[in-house]
Amino acid sequence: MKIMCNREYYDKAVQYAESMNDTSLQNCLERLKAWEQNPNRPCEIEIYYDSAPYCFGFTQRYPDGRCGIVGGVLYHGSPDQSFAVQLEPFKGWQIHT
Repeated sequence: MKIMCNREYYDKAVQYAESMNDTSLQNCLERLKAWEQNPNRPCEIEIYYDSAPYCFGFTQRYPDGRCGIVGGVLYHGSPDQSFAVQLEPFKGWQIHT
């Protein structure tokens, strides 16, 4: 996984999740790392800054330079500033594509 945003921004979100004993961010990141290890379609996930607090965007990049899925790892807090729709209310981080 390639962290493209400011490392301080990334670390702040990780520390915030840890301070709440919330594993949903770590679960999302592990899920994206698993995508990288797909033997049928290896890729690299690039994580980048998102303007919503504690949120990230991501791009799936293939070795030939093409893009796969583009989405976000979004934090649904209180208040929720992710500007994303949830079908079922959830507090924590979720992958949106």
